[in-house]
Amino acid sequence: MLPYLLVLSFVIFWIVLEQQALSRKSFWVPLIVLSLFAGIRSFRVGTDSWNYTKDFRSSLNIYNFQFNESVEIGYQLLKYTLLSITYNYFWLFWLSGLTIVYCYLKVIRKYSVNYWFSVFLFMTLGVYTFFFNGLRQGLAMAIFVLATPYLLEKRFFKYLLVCIVASLFHTTALFIIPFYFLVNSKIKLIYKVIITFLGSLFSVQFLISYIAETNDRYKGYSAADQEGGGYLTLGFYAILIFVIYIIIRIYKIRDEQFMQLFTFYAIGVVFLIPVAMLGANPSGPQRLLSYFTWTLILILPVVFKRINNVYITSSAVILFVFYFILTTTRFSNLTPYIINPIFEIF
Repeated sequence: MLPYLLVLSFVIFWIVLEQQALSRKSFWVPLIVLSLFAGIRSFRVGTDSWNYTKDFRSSLNIYNFQFNESVEIGYQLLKYTLLSITYNYFWLFWLSGLTIVYCYLKVIRKYSVNYWFSVFLFMTLGVYTFFFNGLRQGLAMAIFVLATPYLLEKRFFKYLLVCIVASLFHTTALFIIPFYFLVNSKIKLIYKVIITFLGSLFSVQFLISYIAETNDRYKGYSAADQEGGGYLTLGFYAILIFVIYIIIRIYKIRDEQFMQLFTFYAIGVVFLIPVAMLGANPSGPQRLLSYFTWTLILILPVVFKRINNVYITSSAVILFVFYFILTTTRFSNLTPYIINPIFEIF
C-alpha cells in the first residue's frame, strides 16, 4: 500500500506547490507520474491484468494474431499494433495509463473549483486505479469523460460521437447515450429520478440479458451474485445522493453545470439500483456505475467549498484516505504493488 500513498502524496504536493509558486494548475508532472506508476507495474497487480498481458508474455507471433468478434475492435487494434512492435507489456499499461489520466486531468483542470482536491478524489475514490483491472472499460470510461463538455453545453452530436468512439473499447459506453436527454430535459430532478428508477425497473432484466447474449465475454454478467449484488458500494453512493441534495438545499447551490453533473450522477446511481435488486454479478452491469460516480471528483469540491469549514474538509480528507487504503488493500488484487521485472534494479 505504501507505493500508492507515496504517489498520492507526491502528486498532491506537486500540484499545491506549482499552484503556490506559479499560480497555475499542474498538468504534465501528475500526468507523467501517474501514467508511469500504472505502466511499470507487474501483470500480477490487478485481477485481470494477467489476461490482458497474456499474448505479450507468451511472445505471440503477430502473424498468429486473430481478431476476436467478441472483443471491441479499438482495443484489439491497440493490442495488435503494440504486439507488432514489442512483447513488453509495459507499453500496453503505460500508453493506456497515459490516455486515461490525460482525459481525466483535461476535464478536471477545466471544470474543477478546487484542482488539487479533485485530483485527490480521482485517486482516493478509485477512479484512477479502476483500469488496473478493467483496462478496456477504463479506456472507454476515460474517453467518455471527454464528452462532459458536450453534455454540459448541450451539444448532442458531439456527445454521441465521443460515446461511439468510447464504445470501440467497451460497448457499455453506448448505454450512457440516453442519459444525455434526461440530464438536459426541462423537468424537476425528482421526476427525473422517478422516471429513471421505473424505466430501469422494467427494462433492466432485458438489458442484462441483451448484454450477455450479444457477447460471450459478458455471459457472467447475468449470473446471480451470491454476495448480494454489491449492495454496500451502491448503498454508499446512494446515501451520498441524499447528503449532497440536502447540502444543495441548505446552501442554495444553483450553479447550472453543477446541477447537470449532480443530475447525471444521481440518475446513474438510481438506474443501477434495480440491477442490485436482481442480484446480478457486480463485475458486470454494475460496472456501469463507474461511468456516473466519477463525477464526484467535480461535485464534491463544490460542496465542500460552499460548506467552507476547514475542520469538515480535513475530516473528509482523512476519511477518503482511509477509504482509499481499505478499497486498495481489500479488493481487486491491487496490493502488494509489484514492479515489472524489467525495471527491477536489484
